[in-house]
Amino acid sequence: MTKRQSRMQDGSKRVTKLSSGFRVSTYRPTPEGFDPTKATKRQLILHGIPPRPDASKDPDLRSRWDQAIAKTKRWIIPEFLEIPGKTHGLAKKIGTKSRRKLAGLTNATSANWSGAVDFPPTGAAYFWAAGQWTVPNPHAPGSGAYYASEWVGIDGWNSADVCQAGTETQITNVLWFTVKNVYPWWEWFPSGEVAITNLPVAAGDVMYCLICVSASNAASIYLSNQSTGDGTSFDITAPSGTSLVGDSVEWIIERPGVNGTTASLSEYGVGYFDECLAGSLGSAGFGADNLHSATAVTMTGTGGKTLSSPTIENDNVLKLEWKGAS
Repeated sequence: MTKRQSRMQDGSKRVTKLSSGFRVSTYRPTPEGFDPTKATKRQLILHGIPPRPDASKDPDLRSRWDQAIAKTKRWIIPEFLEIPGKTHGLAKKIGTKSRRKLAGLTNATSANWSGAVDFPPTGAAYFWAAGQWTVPNPHAPGSGAYYASEWVGIDGWNSADVCQAGTETQITNVLWFTVKNVYPWWEWFPSGEVAITNLPVAAGDVMYCLICVSASNAASIYLSNQSTGDGTSFDITAPSGTSLVGDSVEWIIERPGVNGTTASLSEYGVGYFDECLAGSLGSAGFGADNLHSATAVTMTGTGGKTLSSPTIENDNVLKLEWKGAS
């Protein structure tokens, strides 16, 4: 990986330039015993922690903040590793070509995505998305390498970009030799995957992700391991040619692209997303969406075989079931 790091003059941030042209700003780690519920607004900003919603003005968002952010006791400075040949990319849609055709459908199909996709009101765009999931324990249904990526994202169904972050659950099985690899990552397609190497994640952990967009080329990502109490946050500035649209949000299990080929899906069993929520801004003001109006997306493989089947159980909970590898 080629990257350059520098300190900003105030010492509060470190800026890393990736070989892809992205600039990533990171924040100071929190001191031992740090309590975000008692921190001042300035302290939250200093450590890159999402601002605390006003409980009297927005009790629902405050409750969600208390649940997701207050559980994170240690915010670390992330370390990054660009993964050559690995991409998560756009939805490979099957039989559904536009938002207008997708609206109102109970199910859509994709060759690489499975989960739920939602769209903002007319004239509005999404500027944040959040969700929580349990990291699955991957199994290999045969010999070879298998992948399942769990993530929250903005864009990618109709647009040429997608800003996303999540976990990878990969397993390679060759004869008697089996290796599992579970780790967090982020990506702003068309650039490739960037792993976060110092945020420990294991199968069975509960992960929370929040993505906030501040401009068409700038976003902040917050990832928290709710099971360990460790989290990280960072700001991304995209290079020229990458621009976020905000015309869809997603909660997805995916089989990613590996060296130009769609990977086989690891056997993940049953997976869940909850706390699914997204915010939009338009001429009518601010809006909030959950899974109520979302469309479920089934992943299909060779010959139209179902590989991953979604069920929207209620406004906040999405269930996914593994059915096949490719």
